Amino acid sequence: MNVYQKLNEARERFHQSKLNKSGQNKFAGYKYFELSDFVVPALQIFKEVGLTSVISFGTDEAEMRIVNNEKIEEQIFITSPM
Repeated sequence: MNVYQKLNEARERFHQSKLNKSGQNKFAGYKYFELSDFVVPALQIFKEVGLTSVISFGTDEAEMRIVNNEKIEEQIFITSPM
């Protein structure tokens, strides 16, 4: 599979997974997702489908590079303003 097919597979698996909210605001009485609630499952799914993500932060934008482990020249870059 190419990097786009693997990313689609990873997204599908992630959306099918059951995530639990471990954070709790006792004052307002609600639960929320903490970073580890979705990062750890996402990393496991990436490992299963053969992807690696590399995240970097600049002064103006953050970037996630998604690499196909079988063909490292196949990469997707996703950026977001800081």
